[in-house]
Amino acid sequence: MALPILHEDQLTGLLIVAPKLSGAPYFSEDIDLLSTLVGQAAIAIKNAQLYREVALVNEYVTNIVATMESGVIAVDADGRVTLFNPAAERITGLSAEAITFGHATSLPAALAHPLQATLTDGQPRLQAETTIPDATGRYTPVSSSTHALRDRLGNVLGTVAVFSDLTRLKELEGEKRRAERLASIGALASGIAHEIKNPLVAIKTFAELLPERFTEKDFREDFSQVVIREIARIDDLVARLRGLAAPAARSLPSLDLRSPIEETLVLLRGQLEQKRIRVRRLYEHTLPQVAGDPAQLKQLFLNLFMNALEAMDAGGELTIRLSRRESTGVPSLLAEVSDTGSGIPQDMLGKVFDPFVTTKPGGSGLGLAICRGIADAHRATIRVENNTNCRGTTATIEFAVTEELPAIIRT
Repeated sequence: MALPILHEDQLTGLLIVAPKLSGAPYFSEDIDLLSTLVGQAAIAIKNAQLYREVALVNEYVTNIVATMESGVIAVDADGRVTLFNPAAERITGLSAEAITFGHATSLPAALAHPLQATLTDGQPRLQAETTIPDATGRYTPVSSSTHALRDRLGNVLGTVAVFSDLTRLKELEGEKRRAERLASIGALASGIAHEIKNPLVAIKTFAELLPERFTEKDFREDFSQVVIREIARIDDLVARLRGLAAPAARSLPSLDLRSPIEETLVLLRGQLEQKRIRVRRLYEHTLPQVAGDPAQLKQLFLNLFMNALEAMDAGGELTIRLSRRESTGVPSLLAEVSDTGSGIPQDMLGKVFDPFVTTKPGGSGLGLAICRGIADAHRATIRVENNTNCRGTTATIEFAVTEELPAIIRT
């Protein structure tokens, strides 16, 4: 006799029963007992199949996590570490045996804080760059992201952090910066030679004529004026080049970025009024502070405002925007300076920060190069783009806010 083993109307097996040793037939009571056994067997077989499937999936996922180059840490709703993969061990220098089932507070603060924050509010923290110390005191740069783990109802069950070692990337970036500096030095040397040669040629020409025309009063006066003027040009060039020099590291105060902006606008009030330039201030009501050198920041905005003034005809508009940004989970302050001038030729946009590159007749080509040096010293990024929906350009500087910035930076 054979009885089908069914689970949810699907055949999972057969129960084959041999004849009784006594030769007696199977009665209804026997059939009922066997049917009960078949039902229990169906449940047991299905559970075994599900367990095997879950075990295979777990093994598959475990192998993936174990072979990942990125560190992976998971914590449950109580903040206990439930997963600490080999890459996490390698990057942090901690062992999974010591960390697993311990509280997240035993992790380095740079990983523990975002894990706990996401566990609390359920919000992800994306691509945050930070450093992790190891047992030797060496700091490893990492990029980390955290996400909440949720059930079907959206309840937070825990948090997972994925982080990558940026050591090699930082080394490559350093090599790239060194190569760019060498290229810039070559361009700078060529530009300096050209800028200095022109006034020297004028001085040399007059000096060669001096012995035979020394007795001519007009010549001596012209010679005197030329020498003074051309030496002043060289002196001005040297002063501008000093603005490109690498600044020294020191502690910077926190400041409201509106202060250097407004002080610079006061200096330019006469020129703004003369060209009838309208100034629009679009400042968010509450703005974070930045760490900065007031004098250098005034120089930065002076150069940007002067570029805007020179690019605009009378009656133009200068717009200054200050806004907070948190698109990657790390707060920053955006400063945007927009003009309604003629814009920058497309083929020049990628070169505007190079020394001695200029689109203005008689321009030195050092203004934006100095701006980039000041921005770099303040750990800020700067870019210049043509406006998309109107004439003119916009310079955008992104500053790290004070609470996210080390106390010692380069100025």
